[in-house]
Amino acid sequence: MSKDGAWGKAPDKKTYQWKKNESIINKNPTLRKMRDTAEGFKPGSTISTGVNDQQYKDNFDKIQWAKPEEKEKPKFRIKVNGKYIDEEE
Repeated sequence: MSKDGAWGKAPDKKTYQWKKNESIINKNPTLRKMRDTAEGFKPGSTISTGVNDQQYKDNFDKIQWAKPEEKEKPKFRIKVNGKYIDEEE
């Protein structure tokens, strides 16, 4: 440790060393929790976006989730010897 109590200078974000450190931290739950706490996030993987009260838990299965739109698949045309194969001859 240095005289001012710091362990050293942290690497700048998006540098090679920073990415390497983040990769190591993300693999270890203890380090991930410490990092998240230091950055002001709540540690853990639970839902933290709102109140998770008993009423929400009781009625969770009644939520009507949005369904993706039914889209027509794209049609591709194949060209052989300069002519499309789906054209009538």
